[in-house]
Amino acid sequence: MIGIGEKVETPAYRLPIEHVGDPSNEVAALFSSPLKRAISVSGTFGELRSNHFHAGLDIKSSNGQVGEPIYAAAKGYVSRIKISAYGYGRALYLTHPNGHTTVYGHLDRFMPELEQYIDKEHYKRQRFELDLSLTATTFPVTQGQIIAYLGNTGSSTGPHLHFEVRNSMTEEVLNPLEFGISVKDTDAPKIFSLKVYGKQQGIPFPLMTLPVINKISSRFELEQDTILVNSDFAGMAIKTYDQSFQSSQRLGVYGIKLFVDESLQYEFDMNTFSFDQMRYSNAHRDYEEQSKSRQVYHRLFRLAGNKLPIYQKKDDGWISLPGSTDGLRRIRIEVYDHENNKSEIKLFLKRSDGPPKSLPGGSQLVSFDQPFSMQKGEVKIDIPANRLYTDTYLDYSTQAKENSYSLVHKIHDPSTPLHRSYKLAIKPSGLPANLMKKAVIASISGNSVSNQGGKWNGDWLETNVNSFGSFAVKIDTIPPTIKPVTFKTDMTKNTYMKFKISDNFGVSGDAKELVYDAYIDGQWILMELDSRNDVITHRFDYRTKSGKHSLRIQVKDDRGNTKTFVQTFLK
Repeated sequence: MIGIGEKVETPAYRLPIEHVGDPSNEVAALFSSPLKRAISVSGTFGELRSNHFHAGLDIKSSNGQVGEPIYAAAKGYVSRIKISAYGYGRALYLTHPNGHTTVYGHLDRFMPELEQYIDKEHYKRQRFELDLSLTATTFPVTQGQIIAYLGNTGSSTGPHLHFEVRNSMTEEVLNPLEFGISVKDTDAPKIFSLKVYGKQQGIPFPLMTLPVINKISSRFELEQDTILVNSDFAGMAIKTYDQSFQSSQRLGVYGIKLFVDESLQYEFDMNTFSFDQMRYSNAHRDYEEQSKSRQVYHRLFRLAGNKLPIYQKKDDGWISLPGSTDGLRRIRIEVYDHENNKSEIKLFLKRSDGPPKSLPGGSQLVSFDQPFSMQKGEVKIDIPANRLYTDTYLDYSTQAKENSYSLVHKIHDPSTPLHRSYKLAIKPSGLPANLMKKAVIASISGNSVSNQGGKWNGDWLETNVNSFGSFAVKIDTIPPTIKPVTFKTDMTKNTYMKFKISDNFGVSGDAKELVYDAYIDGQWILMELDSRNDVITHRFDYRTKSGKHSLRIQVKDDRGNTKTFVQTFLK
């Protein structure tokens, strides 16, 4: 067992690709499968997800249902239990003597002794969400022991197990396929299309999208093999997915290589990264393209503010084009999965005649690595250094009020990614003093309005926002709603009750989610939140005896607006 604070030597994490999956490799044999069957996956390590890389494997349910037993991948102990309506839902963390931690997410339930422990903690702390750290002696486990059951909790969209391997000392996540977890894969990735970019003043901009033809097995080509580029430098991006064995499931690829005139110029592979690097996934992908079309492209060049360590070459991936129009650059792109099944595409790039394309206009240049402040009329923004991934020409405009206490301030474009939040302040007009506590800075997108929070600093309402877009000061005086889903006055034949809770505004930025509590006969009860459906559920247990009872549920929003539901019932 590992004592608290004891330093553990851990093995190297980046295996040469020719050794990946080799059972004789010491590192690759550290863990057994968390499921006692052949597994198939619906998500791979490093897959591009919303604002992050996927940190593990998503292992499919065998029958599309919850309830399959989950087994400890190695000897160790339960070091952490996390219960949340979001993220991994019900999650279990096992720390192992080999210097690693395995994580099991979206669980339906835990082994019985853990369930009893967690139930006591819920009622002791009087809260649904828990994040518990445990010592090595509380719940030791052996390899192959049943620790939980496959589920669909948290942000899951279907029954599966999210399985991770981490470095216990650094919390870096590691590719489970390099630690003995086997997934059958004989199919090479598919390539769907390419994008070409130019660059002016260090700022990239898209030039064209090129559809791809698959004629022979894992070899892909363009309709025309020579591409004319009106720029001194060209960047490439690729839309590609791996394939699940005997399935049409689209999965993230393991790695990509870019060769220019047969010289390796750009390479990445998905072996390891840390959680504080997750948001750099928005620099790795073409975020603007995904925001507008939902198409996912891996950039094959690095933006100036991209600090990811996954790239194996020091070059930034930009391809210089000879000034002479006779010069050709031979391009080969190789895409591969963890089993080294490969696909490739070849083409030529050639500098075209004429002056380079000019950059889109903008009101002011913001350097990605310098702080930026702006005040125009009734709006102030403060963007710290390294919030952007590349220098950007910032646009700003206003629109008339829309049931607001300020103009609508349009700050640049939400398709430009930000690494972290920036400060936004708006000075409202015509806001009655008695409504100041109800004022929020709201983001507006079509008919969607989201509360971004807000605190007063003199006459200015301030908050932190993590995206560009349209913002205005609005008030929130409307309390949340509570609607029975499974509840009636006679609950003698029911084992649970459900209610839907909702609010008039969504929340983001500094705004807080709905806060709720429920009581039977004045005693707090556990209500589990399903965030996907905004439903809270209480499962009756020994605490609620037969007879008549009084139920009270209270829900409060970010501005303190409160709704209370009171009803008697029989059990």
